[in-house]
Amino acid sequence: MIMNITEKAKQYAKGKAMEAITTAIEQAYADGYNDGLKHLENEQLEAVKDGVEYVDLGLKKGTLWSSGYIKYDAGRTNRMPYMEASKLNLPTKEQFEELCRECFAEHREVYKFSGIIFTGINGGSIRIGYSRHDIIALDCNSFIFWLKDDEDSVEKLAAYVKIENNKATPLFTKVFMGLQLPVMLVK
Repeated sequence: MIMNITEKAKQYAKGKAMEAITTAIEQAYADGYNDGLKHLENEQLEAVKDGVEYVDLGLKKGTLWSSGYIKYDAGRTNRMPYMEASKLNLPTKEQFEELCRECFAEHREVYKFSGIIFTGINGGSIRIGYSRHDIIALDCNSFIFWLKDDEDSVEKLAAYVKIENNKATPLFTKVFMGLQLPVMLVK
Protein backbone atom coordinates (compact mmCIF):
# COMPACT_ATOMS: atom_id res chain seq x y z
CA MET A 1 0.00 0.00 0.00
CA ILE A 2 1.37 3.32 -1.01
CA MET A 3 0.91 6.33 1.32
CA ASN A 4 0.23 9.74 -0.02
CA ILE A 5 2.20 12.74 1.14
CA THR A 6 -0.42 13.75 3.72
CA GLU A 7 -0.33 10.37 5.43
CA LYS A 8 3.49 10.38 5.42
CA ALA A 9 3.50 13.89 6.97
CA LYS A 10 1.10 12.76 9.73
CA GLN A 11 3.23 9.73 10.58
CA TYR A 12 6.40 11.82 10.57
CA ALA A 13 4.81 14.51 12.79
CA LYS A 14 3.50 11.89 15.23
CA GLY A 15 7.01 10.50 15.73
CA LYS A 16 8.53 13.98 16.10
CA ALA A 17 5.84 15.09 18.60
CA MET A 18 6.51 12.09 20.85
CA GLU A 19 10.25 12.71 20.59
CA ALA A 20 9.81 16.41 21.49
CA ILE A 21 7.58 15.58 24.48
CA THR A 22 10.05 12.94 25.71
CA THR A 23 12.96 15.39 25.38
CA ALA A 24 11.02 18.10 27.25
CA ILE A 25 10.16 15.72 30.11
CA GLU A 26 13.79 14.53 30.33
CA GLN A 27 14.98 18.15 30.53
CA ALA A 28 12.37 19.06 33.16
CA TYR A 29 13.46 16.10 35.29
CA ALA A 30 17.15 17.05 35.02
CA ASP A 31 16.39 20.72 35.81
CA GLY A 32 14.34 19.77 38.87
CA TYR A 33 17.07 17.45 40.10
CA ASN A 34 19.75 20.13 39.66
CA ASP A 35 17.59 22.79 41.38
CA GLY A 36 17.06 20.45 44.34
CA LEU A 37 20.78 19.73 44.53
CA LYS A 38 21.59 23.47 44.50
CA HIS A 39 19.02 24.04 47.27
CA LEU A 40 20.62 21.30 49.40
CA GLU A 41 24.10 22.76 48.82
CA ASN A 42 22.84 26.23 49.84
CA GLU A 43 21.29 24.80 53.02
CA GLN A 44 24.56 23.08 53.88
CA LEU A 45 26.51 26.30 53.31
CA GLU A 46 24.07 28.24 55.49
CA ALA A 47 24.28 25.59 58.21
CA VAL A 48 27.99 26.28 58.66
CA LYS A 49 28.64 30.00 58.78
CA ASP A 50 31.76 31.59 60.23
CA GLY A 51 32.89 28.16 61.41
CA VAL A 52 29.70 27.57 63.40
CA GLU A 53 27.32 24.77 62.50
CA TYR A 54 23.67 25.68 63.03
CA VAL A 55 21.02 23.03 63.59
CA ASP A 56 17.32 23.15 62.78
CA LEU A 57 15.49 21.49 65.68
CA GLY A 58 12.02 22.05 64.23
CA LEU A 59 11.20 24.74 66.79
CA LYS A 60 7.90 26.57 66.23
CA LYS A 61 9.60 29.96 65.85
CA GLY A 62 12.19 28.56 63.43
CA THR A 63 15.23 29.40 65.55
CA LEU A 64 18.43 27.63 64.54
CA TRP A 65 20.89 26.85 67.36
CA SER A 66 24.63 26.34 67.17
CA SER A 67 25.40 22.63 67.41
CA GLY A 68 27.27 23.24 70.66
CA TYR A 69 29.39 25.78 72.48
CA ILE A 70 31.61 27.90 70.23
CA LYS A 71 35.02 26.25 70.03
CA TYR A 72 38.57 27.34 69.32
CA ASP A 73 40.25 25.76 66.32
CA ALA A 74 41.83 23.24 68.69
CA GLY A 75 38.37 22.02 69.70
CA ARG A 76 38.31 23.50 73.20
CA THR A 77 35.36 25.57 74.39
CA ASN A 78 35.86 29.26 73.68
CA ARG A 79 34.86 31.11 76.85
CA MET A 80 34.52 34.88 76.74
CA PRO A 81 33.43 37.81 78.91
CA TYR A 82 29.97 39.22 78.23
CA MET A 83 31.25 42.33 76.37
CA GLU A 84 32.90 40.12 73.76
CA ALA A 85 30.03 37.61 73.64
CA SER A 86 27.41 40.39 73.28
CA LYS A 87 28.78 41.19 69.80
CA LEU A 88 27.57 37.77 68.68
CA ASN A 89 24.02 36.53 68.15
CA LEU A 90 23.34 35.23 71.66
CA PRO A 91 20.03 33.50 72.40
CA THR A 92 17.37 35.37 74.34
CA LYS A 93 15.73 34.08 77.49
CA GLU A 94 12.59 33.32 75.44
CA GLN A 95 14.56 31.32 72.86
CA PHE A 96 16.17 29.25 75.61
CA GLU A 97 12.77 28.61 77.21
CA GLU A 98 11.43 27.48 73.82
CA LEU A 99 14.40 25.11 73.40
CA CYS A 100 13.74 23.54 76.80
CA ARG A 101 9.97 23.36 76.25
CA GLU A 102 9.97 21.89 72.72
CA CYS A 103 12.92 19.48 72.78
CA PHE A 104 13.68 16.14 74.41
CA ALA A 105 16.59 16.64 76.80
CA GLU A 106 18.98 14.00 78.00
CA HIS A 107 21.97 14.29 80.33
CA ARG A 108 24.92 12.30 79.01
CA GLU A 109 28.26 11.42 80.46
CA VAL A 110 30.35 9.43 78.03
CA TYR A 111 34.05 8.99 77.50
CA LYS A 112 34.74 12.44 76.01
CA PHE A 113 31.55 14.40 76.72
CA SER A 114 29.56 15.53 79.71
CA GLY A 115 26.48 17.58 79.05
CA ILE A 116 22.96 17.76 77.76
CA ILE A 117 21.73 16.74 74.35
CA PHE A 118 18.59 18.47 73.09
CA THR A 119 16.76 16.61 70.34
CA GLY A 120 14.14 18.46 68.30
CA ILE A 121 10.94 17.12 66.77
CA ASN A 122 12.68 16.67 63.42
CA GLY A 123 15.50 14.56 64.92
CA GLY A 124 18.12 17.33 64.83
CA SER A 125 20.17 17.66 68.00
CA ILE A 126 22.54 20.02 69.77
CA ARG A 127 24.95 19.49 72.66
CA ILE A 128 25.36 21.84 75.58
CA GLY A 129 28.33 20.67 77.57
CA TYR A 130 32.01 19.98 77.65
CA SER A 131 34.66 17.52 76.83
CA ARG A 132 36.11 15.89 79.97
CA HIS A 133 39.08 18.28 80.24
CA ASP A 134 36.84 21.34 79.89
CA ILE A 135 34.15 21.01 82.58
CA ILE A 136 32.56 24.02 84.32
CA ALA A 137 29.28 22.88 85.81
CA LEU A 138 26.95 24.35 88.39
CA ASP A 139 26.11 20.79 89.36
CA CYS A 140 26.34 17.44 87.62
CA ASN A 141 23.30 18.13 85.43
CA SER A 142 23.69 21.87 84.69
CA PHE A 143 25.88 23.73 82.20
CA ILE A 144 25.99 27.52 81.90
CA PHE A 145 26.28 29.99 78.98
CA TRP A 146 25.56 33.66 78.22
CA LEU A 147 22.15 34.97 77.13
CA LYS A 148 21.33 38.32 75.53
CA ASP A 149 20.89 40.94 78.26
CA ASP A 150 20.13 44.62 77.57
CA GLU A 151 19.99 45.75 81.21
CA ASP A 152 22.52 48.36 82.29
CA SER A 153 24.27 46.34 84.97
CA VAL A 154 27.65 44.69 85.59
CA GLU A 155 25.81 41.41 86.08
CA LYS A 156 24.46 39.80 82.92
CA LEU A 157 21.99 37.00 82.28
CA ALA A 158 23.29 33.46 81.94
CA ALA A 159 21.32 30.27 81.37
CA TYR A 160 21.70 26.78 82.66
CA VAL A 161 19.44 23.79 82.62
CA LYS A 162 18.45 21.07 85.01
CA ILE A 163 17.30 17.70 83.70
CA GLU A 164 14.74 15.57 85.48
CA ASN A 165 12.98 12.68 83.74
CA ASN A 166 14.29 13.86 80.35
CA LYS A 167 12.53 17.19 80.82
CA ALA A 168 14.67 20.33 80.75
CA THR A 169 13.97 23.08 83.24
CA PRO A 170 15.44 26.41 82.09
CA LEU A 171 17.18 28.25 84.90
CA PHE A 172 18.66 31.73 84.92
CA THR A 173 21.23 33.56 86.98
CA LYS A 174 23.04 36.89 86.88
CA VAL A 175 26.80 36.58 86.47
CA PHE A 176 29.50 39.25 86.67
CA MET A 177 30.07 40.28 83.05
CA GLY A 178 33.86 40.00 83.28
CA LEU A 179 33.78 36.28 83.92
CA GLN A 180 34.42 34.10 80.92
CA LEU A 181 31.53 31.78 80.07
CA PRO A 182 30.80 29.56 77.08
CA VAL A 183 28.64 30.84 74.23
CA MET A 184 25.78 29.29 72.26
CA LEU A 185 24.57 31.11 69.14
CA VAL A 186 21.22 31.36 67.38
CA LYS A 187 19.95 32.64 64.06
